[in-house]
Amino acid sequence: MTMDDHEVTETVRTVWDHSSTTYDDNPGHGIGTVDESEAWKRELGRDLPSTSLRVLDAGCGTGAMGLLFAEMGHRVTGIDLSEGMMEKARKKAEARNLSLDLRTGNAERLPFPDGSFDLIVTRHLLWTLPHPEIALRDWHRVLVPGGRLLVIDGIWDDHRLSTRVKMGISSGMTRIFGQKNTHRRSYDRALRSRLPYEGGVPLESMLALLDRAGFLPLHIGDLLYIRDLHRSQLPWYRRLAQGKTYYVVASITENSSRAAGVTMEYLPPLPVEEE
Repeated sequence: MTMDDHEVTETVRTVWDHSSTTYDDNPGHGIGTVDESEAWKRELGRDLPSTSLRVLDAGCGTGAMGLLFAEMGHRVTGIDLSEGMMEKARKKAEARNLSLDLRTGNAERLPFPDGSFDLIVTRHLLWTLPHPEIALRDWHRVLVPGGRLLVIDGIWDDHRLSTRVKMGISSGMTRIFGQKNTHRRSYDRALRSRLPYEGGVPLESMLALLDRAGFLPLHIGDLLYIRDLHRSQLPWYRRLAQGKTYYVVASITENSSRAAGVTMEYLPPLPVEEE
């Protein structure tokens, strides 16, 4: 039975509400160390102006990226389907004495006027959307001319037999040791069939999506070094299922005054600073 868009939205909302209680316990979801936090801040702050920006965290979840931008002095709005996930974000913001404006809503169709934001950040979201191309066009709409988009994504399941075997072993060992990874188990076949990038968005596909939505890529950064910071916090059997690729693409909205001469570059990973 094929799910319609409303059923997909409500199922995804239910899955993430249920997962909210354990989401931050998984390295790679929550930010568990000072080293990882500082690495993210350096990546997110590449080439940004020193002024305070209006930032939208699209699919904000428990607020990992939005809280980092707030710590960096920016004005942050977050939007997510899951009220359970955002309640976690509110508690973290309160504990850190930070301000986040959190809204319940669908990242594919934003409830904001044109030109509302200077920057949009999204992490681990586009693979969960049935219509990522619609989302990207709407994100373009709510950015100011020349506004910036940071997309953090990658491949965690390339659907190869060897990958599936490793994921099966990892999942089995995780259950044996009494740990939970509820959201993956809750994405059933009917839901996965409606997600064009279930398993993650290949970089080539991401660049094509951005191009069609009117974004000009500025740079691509390899984030596998941040993934390795996650790996250090995991038992060996959880490391088997770690992602294949992990990247950030920084883009700007097309705009006649800034488009001329824009070139894309591949940036090396930023070094982890030693104490």
